[in-house]
Amino acid sequence: MNYVEWLRVRNCLRIVAIILAIGVVLAVILRISLTRYMSPESWIQHFHQPGTVVTHITLPDGTARTVWDNVHEQTRVVIDDRGYAGKHIVVTEPASRAHSEHDNVAVGSVHVSESQNGSVTTTVIDTNGSVPMLYYMAFADVVALIVAMVLAAPFAREVDGHLEVALTKPVSRTRYALGVIGADVVGIIAASFMTVVALYLCQLLFESARVDFSGVNARAVIMGLAAPLAWYALLCAATTWFNRSYVAVLVAALPVAIVIGALTLVEPTNVVAAIVHQVAWVLSRFDPWTYVQLKVDSASTDTGSANFGLRLSLEILFFIVYGALAVFKWQRVEA
Repeated sequence: MNYVEWLRVRNCLRIVAIILAIGVVLAVILRISLTRYMSPESWIQHFHQPGTVVTHITLPDGTARTVWDNVHEQTRVVIDDRGYAGKHIVVTEPASRAHSEHDNVAVGSVHVSESQNGSVTTTVIDTNGSVPMLYYMAFADVVALIVAMVLAAPFAREVDGHLEVALTKPVSRTRYALGVIGADVVGIIAASFMTVVALYLCQLLFESARVDFSGVNARAVIMGLAAPLAWYALLCAATTWFNRSYVAVLVAALPVAIVIGALTLVEPTNVVAAIVHQVAWVLSRFDPWTYVQLKVDSASTDTGSANFGLRLSLEILFFIVYGALAVFKWQRVEA
Protein backbone atom coordinates (compact mmCIF):
# COMPACT_ATOMS: atom_id res chain seq x y z
CA MET A 1 0.00 0.00 0.00
CA ASN A 2 3.04 2.27 0.35
CA TYR A 3 4.45 1.67 -3.10
CA VAL A 4 4.74 5.38 -3.91
CA GLU A 5 6.69 6.12 -0.74
CA TRP A 6 9.04 3.22 -1.36
CA LEU A 7 9.66 4.67 -4.82
CA ARG A 8 10.56 8.01 -3.23
CA VAL A 9 12.95 6.25 -0.86
CA ARG A 10 14.51 4.29 -3.71
CA ASN A 11 15.02 7.38 -5.84
CA CYS A 12 16.51 9.28 -2.92
CA LEU A 13 18.92 6.46 -2.08
CA ARG A 14 19.89 6.19 -5.73
CA ILE A 15 20.95 9.84 -5.72
CA VAL A 16 22.86 9.31 -2.46
CA ALA A 17 24.62 6.29 -3.96
CA ILE A 18 25.64 8.28 -7.05
CA ILE A 19 27.05 11.12 -4.97
CA LEU A 20 28.94 8.73 -2.68
CA ALA A 21 30.27 6.83 -5.70
CA ILE A 22 31.59 10.08 -7.14
CA GLY A 23 33.29 10.75 -3.80
CA VAL A 24 34.95 7.32 -3.85
CA VAL A 25 36.15 7.87 -7.43
CA LEU A 26 37.66 11.22 -6.42
CA ALA A 27 39.36 9.47 -3.50
CA VAL A 28 40.83 6.90 -5.92
CA ILE A 29 42.18 9.71 -8.11
CA LEU A 30 43.66 11.43 -5.06
CA ARG A 31 45.23 8.16 -3.90
CA ILE A 32 46.89 7.64 -7.27
CA SER A 33 48.17 11.21 -7.25
CA LEU A 34 49.67 10.83 -3.77
CA THR A 35 51.17 7.37 -4.26
CA ARG A 36 54.77 8.49 -3.84
CA TYR A 37 53.94 10.32 -0.62
CA MET A 38 52.05 7.47 1.07
CA SER A 39 55.05 5.52 2.37
CA PRO A 40 55.98 6.38 5.97
CA GLU A 41 59.62 6.46 4.83
CA SER A 42 58.78 9.39 2.56
CA TRP A 43 57.45 11.33 5.56
CA ILE A 44 60.91 11.33 7.14
CA GLN A 45 62.99 11.37 3.96
CA HIS A 46 64.34 14.81 4.87
CA PHE A 47 66.29 13.17 7.69
CA HIS A 48 68.26 11.09 5.19
CA GLN A 49 71.11 13.55 4.75
CA PRO A 50 74.76 12.93 3.81
CA GLY A 51 76.48 11.07 6.60
CA THR A 52 73.38 9.07 7.56
CA VAL A 53 74.09 5.41 8.29
CA VAL A 54 71.22 3.02 7.48
CA THR A 55 71.02 -0.30 9.32
CA HIS A 56 68.50 -3.10 8.73
CA ILE A 57 67.73 -5.52 11.58
CA THR A 58 65.22 -8.33 12.05
CA LEU A 59 63.98 -8.53 15.63
CA PRO A 60 63.24 -11.88 17.34
CA ASP A 61 59.48 -11.41 16.83
CA GLY A 62 59.97 -10.95 13.07
CA THR A 63 59.67 -7.16 13.06
CA ALA A 64 61.81 -5.56 10.37
CA ARG A 65 63.68 -2.65 11.95
CA THR A 66 65.42 0.07 9.96
CA VAL A 67 67.67 2.54 11.77
CA TRP A 68 68.80 5.84 10.28
CA ASP A 69 71.63 7.31 12.36
CA ASN A 70 73.33 10.63 11.71
CA VAL A 71 75.91 11.40 14.39
CA HIS A 72 76.80 14.79 12.94
CA GLU A 73 73.17 16.00 13.00
CA GLN A 74 72.49 14.17 16.29
CA THR A 75 69.44 12.60 14.66
CA ARG A 76 68.25 9.02 14.96
CA VAL A 77 65.23 7.43 13.26
CA VAL A 78 64.02 3.93 14.15
CA ILE A 79 61.36 2.33 11.93
CA ASP A 80 59.71 -0.91 13.06
CA ASP A 81 57.72 -2.52 10.23
CA ARG A 82 55.13 -4.86 11.77
CA GLY A 83 53.41 -5.80 8.53
CA TYR A 84 49.62 -5.59 8.81
CA ALA A 85 50.05 -4.22 12.33
CA GLY A 86 51.46 -1.02 10.84
CA LYS A 87 54.69 0.83 11.46
CA HIS A 88 56.12 2.35 14.61
CA ILE A 89 58.52 5.22 13.93
CA VAL A 90 60.59 7.00 16.58
CA VAL A 91 62.49 10.15 15.59
CA THR A 92 65.03 11.59 18.04
CA GLU A 93 66.56 14.95 17.18
CA PRO A 94 67.80 18.15 18.82
CA ALA A 95 65.01 20.33 20.19
CA SER A 96 66.29 23.25 18.13
CA ARG A 97 65.28 21.43 14.92
CA ALA A 98 61.86 20.29 16.10
CA HIS A 99 58.55 22.13 16.08
CA SER A 100 57.96 24.86 18.62
CA GLU A 101 54.70 23.20 19.75
CA HIS A 102 54.56 19.71 21.21
CA ASP A 103 51.22 17.96 21.01
CA ASN A 104 49.39 14.84 19.90
CA VAL A 105 47.88 14.69 16.41
CA ALA A 106 45.68 11.91 15.00
CA VAL A 107 44.62 11.73 11.35
CA GLY A 108 42.72 8.56 10.56
CA SER A 109 44.76 5.64 11.88
CA VAL A 110 47.98 7.68 11.92
CA HIS A 111 48.90 9.03 15.35
CA VAL A 112 51.79 11.42 15.95
CA SER A 113 53.01 12.44 19.40
CA GLU A 114 55.90 14.75 20.18
CA SER A 115 57.63 15.32 23.50
CA GLN A 116 60.73 17.16 24.70
CA ASN A 117 63.22 16.04 27.31
CA GLY A 118 65.87 18.68 27.85
CA SER A 119 67.61 19.44 24.57
CA VAL A 120 66.22 16.36 22.82
CA THR A 121 62.83 16.02 21.11
CA THR A 122 61.24 12.63 20.47
CA THR A 123 58.53 12.20 17.83
CA VAL A 124 56.59 8.93 17.73
CA ILE A 125 54.52 7.96 14.66
CA ASP A 126 52.14 4.98 14.71
CA THR A 127 50.39 4.06 11.46
CA ASN A 128 47.86 1.51 12.65
CA GLY A 129 45.79 3.27 15.28
CA SER A 130 42.06 2.77 15.50
CA VAL A 131 39.69 5.26 13.86
CA PRO A 132 36.84 6.44 16.13
CA MET A 133 33.43 5.53 14.73
CA LEU A 134 32.38 8.96 15.95
CA TYR A 135 34.00 10.52 12.87
CA TYR A 136 32.12 8.21 10.51
CA MET A 137 28.82 8.99 12.21
CA ALA A 138 29.43 12.74 11.98
CA PHE A 139 29.46 12.49 8.18
CA ALA A 140 26.65 9.93 8.16
CA ASP A 141 24.45 12.25 10.21
CA VAL A 142 24.88 15.05 7.69
CA VAL A 143 23.69 12.76 4.91
CA ALA A 144 20.88 11.38 7.09
CA LEU A 145 19.80 14.94 7.91
CA ILE A 146 19.51 15.80 4.22
CA VAL A 147 17.66 12.57 3.40
CA ALA A 148 15.29 13.13 6.32
CA MET A 149 14.45 16.60 5.01
CA VAL A 150 13.83 15.22 1.52
CA LEU A 151 11.50 12.48 2.73
CA ALA A 152 9.85 14.33 5.61
CA ALA A 153 6.60 15.39 3.95
CA PRO A 154 4.87 12.15 2.91
CA PHE A 155 1.39 13.09 4.12
CA ALA A 156 1.59 16.67 2.86
CA ARG A 157 2.47 15.31 -0.58
CA GLU A 158 -0.53 13.00 -0.46
CA VAL A 159 -2.80 15.92 0.44
CA ASP A 160 -1.25 18.12 -2.23
CA GLY A 161 -1.25 15.51 -4.96
CA HIS A 162 -3.82 12.73 -4.85
CA LEU A 163 -5.65 12.76 -1.53
CA GLU A 164 -8.82 11.26 -2.99
CA VAL A 165 -6.89 8.23 -4.21
CA ALA A 166 -5.02 7.89 -0.92
CA LEU A 167 -8.25 7.84 1.07
CA THR A 168 -9.74 5.03 -1.04
CA LYS A 169 -6.89 2.61 -0.34
CA PRO A 170 -8.18 -0.59 1.33
CA VAL A 171 -6.28 -0.02 4.56
CA SER A 172 -6.81 2.13 7.64
CA ARG A 173 -5.23 5.55 7.69
CA THR A 174 -3.18 4.65 10.77
CA ARG A 175 -1.75 1.53 9.18
CA TYR A 176 -1.04 3.41 5.99
CA ALA A 177 0.70 6.23 7.90
CA LEU A 178 2.82 3.82 9.93
CA GLY A 179 3.84 2.04 6.75
CA VAL A 180 4.89 5.32 5.15
CA ILE A 181 6.90 6.37 8.20
CA GLY A 182 8.49 2.92 8.32
CA ALA A 183 9.59 3.20 4.69
CA ASP A 184 11.18 6.59 5.34
CA VAL A 185 12.93 5.31 8.48
CA VAL A 186 14.46 2.48 6.46
CA GLY A 187 15.62 5.00 3.87
CA ILE A 188 17.27 7.28 6.44
CA ILE A 189 19.09 4.41 8.15
CA ALA A 190 20.16 3.00 4.78
CA ALA A 191 21.60 6.39 3.79
CA SER A 192 23.64 6.47 7.00
CA PHE A 193 24.93 2.96 6.39
CA MET A 194 25.84 3.75 2.79
CA THR A 195 27.78 6.82 3.92
CA VAL A 196 29.75 4.84 6.50
CA VAL A 197 30.62 2.18 3.90
CA ALA A 198 31.74 4.83 1.39
CA LEU A 199 33.92 6.54 3.99
CA TYR A 200 35.46 3.22 5.00
CA LEU A 201 36.27 2.41 1.37
CA CYS A 202 37.90 5.82 0.97
CA GLN A 203 40.00 5.26 4.06
CA LEU A 204 41.06 1.81 2.89
CA LEU A 205 42.58 3.48 -0.16
CA PHE A 206 45.05 5.27 2.09
CA GLU A 207 45.53 2.96 5.06
CA SER A 208 44.43 -0.24 6.74
CA ALA A 209 41.60 1.12 8.83
CA ARG A 210 40.53 -0.30 12.18
CA VAL A 211 37.28 1.16 13.46
CA ASP A 212 36.82 1.73 17.18
CA PHE A 213 33.29 1.01 18.42
CA SER A 214 34.08 1.21 22.13
CA GLY A 215 32.94 3.76 24.68
CA VAL A 216 31.97 7.09 23.20
CA ASN A 217 31.88 5.61 19.70
CA ALA A 218 29.12 3.15 20.57
CA ARG A 219 27.10 6.01 22.01
CA ALA A 220 27.79 8.06 18.87
CA VAL A 221 26.38 5.28 16.67
CA ILE A 222 23.19 5.04 18.72
CA MET A 223 22.69 8.80 18.93
CA GLY A 224 23.65 9.16 15.28
CA LEU A 225 20.73 6.94 14.32
CA ALA A 226 18.20 8.34 16.80
CA ALA A 227 18.71 12.06 16.15
CA PRO A 228 17.98 12.05 12.38
CA LEU A 229 14.87 9.95 12.96
CA ALA A 230 13.61 12.37 15.62
CA TRP A 231 14.33 15.27 13.26
CA TYR A 232 12.41 13.47 10.51
CA ALA A 233 9.42 12.99 12.82
CA LEU A 234 9.47 16.69 13.73
CA LEU A 235 9.46 17.73 10.07
CA CYS A 236 6.84 15.12 9.25
CA ALA A 237 4.52 16.55 11.92
CA ALA A 238 5.18 20.14 10.87
CA THR A 239 4.55 19.48 7.17
CA THR A 240 1.39 17.51 7.92
CA TRP A 241 -0.09 20.26 10.06
CA PHE A 242 0.97 22.97 7.59
CA ASN A 243 0.47 20.91 4.46
CA ARG A 244 -0.37 23.84 2.20
CA SER A 245 3.11 25.32 2.69
CA TYR A 246 5.12 22.18 3.39
CA VAL A 247 7.92 23.22 1.00
CA ALA A 248 8.46 26.43 2.98
CA VAL A 249 8.49 24.41 6.20
CA LEU A 250 11.19 22.08 4.87
CA VAL A 251 13.29 24.96 3.55
CA ALA A 252 13.04 27.04 6.73
CA ALA A 253 13.37 24.25 9.31
CA LEU A 254 17.16 23.96 9.41
CA PRO A 255 17.92 27.73 9.29
CA VAL A 256 15.38 28.33 12.05
CA ALA A 257 16.94 25.58 14.18
CA ILE A 258 20.40 27.09 13.66
CA VAL A 259 19.20 30.60 14.55
CA ILE A 260 17.47 29.36 17.70
CA GLY A 261 20.59 27.45 18.71
CA ALA A 262 22.70 30.57 18.17
CA LEU A 263 20.32 32.72 20.22
CA THR A 264 20.67 30.36 23.18
CA LEU A 265 24.32 31.46 23.32
CA VAL A 266 23.35 35.10 23.89
CA GLU A 267 24.62 36.27 27.26
CA PRO A 268 21.75 37.66 29.40
CA THR A 269 23.58 40.90 30.16
CA ASN A 270 20.41 43.01 30.00
CA VAL A 271 16.64 42.57 30.02
CA VAL A 272 16.26 42.20 26.25
CA ALA A 273 19.16 39.75 25.99
CA ALA A 274 17.77 37.75 28.91
CA ILE A 275 14.34 37.50 27.26
CA VAL A 276 15.86 36.47 23.91
CA HIS A 277 18.05 33.89 25.61
CA GLN A 278 15.20 32.43 27.65
CA VAL A 279 12.76 32.21 24.73
CA ALA A 280 15.39 30.64 22.49
CA TRP A 281 16.36 28.19 25.23
CA VAL A 282 12.74 27.06 25.67
CA LEU A 283 12.23 26.63 21.91
CA SER A 284 15.50 24.72 21.58
CA ARG A 285 14.20 22.08 24.00
CA PHE A 286 11.87 20.90 21.21
CA ASP A 287 14.71 20.48 18.71
CA PRO A 288 16.15 16.93 18.63
CA TRP A 289 19.60 18.21 17.62
CA THR A 290 19.85 20.12 20.90
CA TYR A 291 20.48 16.84 22.68
CA VAL A 292 23.32 15.73 20.41
CA GLN A 293 26.14 17.01 22.55
CA LEU A 294 29.80 16.90 21.56
CA LYS A 295 32.57 17.86 23.94
CA VAL A 296 35.91 18.25 22.22
CA ASP A 297 39.20 19.08 23.89
CA SER A 298 42.88 18.33 23.34
CA ALA A 299 42.65 14.97 25.05
CA SER A 300 39.34 13.42 24.09
CA THR A 301 36.06 13.64 22.27
CA ASP A 302 32.95 12.76 24.25
CA THR A 303 29.20 12.71 23.76
CA GLY A 304 28.25 13.47 27.33
CA SER A 305 28.13 9.96 28.79
CA ALA A 306 26.85 11.26 32.14
CA ASN A 307 23.36 12.02 30.78
CA PHE A 308 23.45 9.94 27.61
CA GLY A 309 20.53 7.74 28.69
CA LEU A 310 18.31 10.76 29.32
CA ARG A 311 19.18 12.39 26.00
CA LEU A 312 18.63 9.17 24.07
CA SER A 313 15.27 8.70 25.79
CA LEU A 314 14.27 12.21 24.76
CA GLU A 315 15.23 11.50 21.13
CA ILE A 316 13.07 8.37 21.16
CA LEU A 317 10.25 10.29 22.84
CA PHE A 318 10.47 13.02 20.19
CA PHE A 319 10.23 10.43 17.43
CA ILE A 320 7.14 8.87 19.01
CA VAL A 321 5.37 12.13 19.91
CA TYR A 322 6.08 13.97 16.66
CA GLY A 323 5.22 10.87 14.66
CA ALA A 324 1.96 10.52 16.57
CA LEU A 325 1.10 14.16 15.87
CA ALA A 326 1.66 13.58 12.16
CA VAL A 327 -0.52 10.46 12.15
CA PHE A 328 -3.23 12.22 14.20
CA LYS A 329 -3.42 15.12 11.75
CA TRP A 330 -3.38 12.72 8.78
CA GLN A 331 -6.40 10.90 10.22
CA ARG A 332 -8.36 14.18 10.37
CA VAL A 333 -7.63 15.31 6.81
CA GLU A 334 -10.71 15.48 4.63
CA ALA A 335 -10.76 15.20 0.84
